[in-house]
Amino acid sequence: MGLLSKHWSRIAVTLIPLVFALLHATGGLPIGVLQRLDDIIYDARLRATMPRTLDDRIVIVDIDEKSLAEVGRWPWARNRLAELVDELFDRQKIGMVGFDIVFAEPDESSGLKRLRQLAQAELKDQPGFADKINQLQGALDYDAVFALGIDALLDRLLSA
Repeated sequence: MGLLSKHWSRIAVTLIPLVFALLHATGGLPIGVLQRLDDIIYDARLRATMPRTLDDRIVIVDIDEKSLAEVGRWPWARNRLAELVDELFDRQKIGMVGFDIVFAEPDESSGLKRLRQLAQAELKDQPGFADKINQLQGALDYDAVFALGIDALLDRLLSA
């Protein structure tokens, strides 16, 4: 007991950080500084155990500020993404593509829905208007354009 009372400050200095580290490690008390230290150690361990694992054949096409300035604000219409996929496969000769994008809602940026409404209401008496919309539907359904483009590329890849 005399040893404990004599060295209580050293024991506290050792135990308090240990308790916080254990609470952080178990998820009971997330601590930002310790999380950052964990991340740095994890990155260093990956670099040390995976030397020269970069593959020059893999390229990430990033939608950055320059792309947004040239093409326009995000999200881009699916027909624009279909053009991007065509460019990558046809001109850049890529072998595979993946998207880190969620396509959660239908793309209605072409105005096809509004044109259909006009054909049924204000412009229903305009001769040929509804027929013209039906003719343009394939080109104005950007989700279908995107899906058909990817489907055609898959067919090409599978037949090659």
